Amino acid sequence: MKRRRGLQFLGVALACCVGAAASADTLWDEAVSGDFSNSGLTPTSLTFGLGNNTILGMTGNPGSGIDRDYFSFTVPAGTALTSVFVLNNTSVSGSSSFIGLQAGPQVTVTPTGGGAENLLGFAHYGNDQIGTDLLSLLAPAFPGGLPSGTYSVWVQELGGPVPYGFNFGVTAVPLPAAAWLLLSGLLGVGAIRRRERDR
Repeated sequence: MKRRRGLQFLGVALACCVGAAASADTLWDEAVSGDFSNSGLTPTSLTFGLGNNTILGMTGNPGSGIDRDYFSFTVPAGTALTSVFVLNNTSVSGSSSFIGLQAGPQVTVTPTGGGAENLLGFAHYGNDQIGTDLLSLLAPAFPGGLPSGTYSVWVQELGGPVPYGFNFGVTAVPLPAAAWLLLSGLLGVGAIRRRERDR
């Protein structure tokens, strides 16, 4: 009887996990959810779930100034951000657009690049990057993925308005692996900061 009850509990727990993974899909679509914040100091706040977290937006200059998009996201405890794929709805009006990533709830880098050393990383993406995982460029100090915590994203295009889409993949991380992931990331960030300081 106890074994049967244990198996039922395990089945329910697995169903919940599968449901959570399946429910995390299009997290924000600017056409439906509204425009992302235009300020890095007050980004739109999101919470990622297990699985796919799709972000769809529009950036560029419609003639009245550049519409930059800023959003922050939280990776839940016990998980890691393991991919950032460029989706096939992405387009650029010049040769490339820009995406940057900073740890914490704000992007403190100015649009002219002041404070760029605070970014974990950045990437210039174009139509030829559709289907490409940008995480190694956005977070080079975290080769195993970004551990749980809050991060902020800055997306911009200097030319005319263009759509973009990113799929942020979140996977469960066993607790010992999560500790090693965090430690390796912290060591990597420390090495990068020492290198910047020694220049």
